[in-house]
Amino acid sequence: MRIDKILRIIRESCYSIHDISRVETSAKSKLPRFNMPFECGLAMAAIRFGFRPPGTPQRDFMLMAAVPYQDKQTLSDLAGQDPKTHDNDPEKVVAAVRGFLSAKAPHGEKTRGGAAIWTRYRNFNASLPRLAKALDITPREIAAFDYLRDWLAVMSAWLTLKGPSASAKERHS
Repeated sequence: MRIDKILRIIRESCYSIHDISRVETSAKSKLPRFNMPFECGLAMAAIRFGFRPPGTPQRDFMLMAAVPYQDKQTLSDLAGQDPKTHDNDPEKVVAAVRGFLSAKAPHGEKTRGGAAIWTRYRNFNASLPRLAKALDITPREIAAFDYLRDWLAVMSAWLTLKGPSASAKERHS
């Protein structure tokens, strides 16, 4: 069951990120889907009830919204939480997530900046069609959720090839 998979992921994760602005209506039914707020509630319950993965000292989550005060209008039970807003700008999302995860890193561990992460992501995306083609997968297929394992394998191989601190146009793409 899908809920079992979601619960397993929450149970195994120290951190989770929830964008409550991703509640959009379906073109077919005109009804909104509340998956993101629901999953946020499950993660918050896990924190409140003290559930955490074995060997981890704590659990934490990040709340995101597209615009300021969106959470107050759509999910008032989250009062007291301070979501990071991103204005539907993916680069701002990356910077906010980087800030959240960087704050959780062991003291002294270096984390590249949001702009550098965004640049690497764009460089990877530029290489993705060629990398997918090598696996006999179309760009449209590799972008589909059903191909997530393939996408992750390609990303992992790309990162290994480029090295941890690649730059110089990602070592010639």
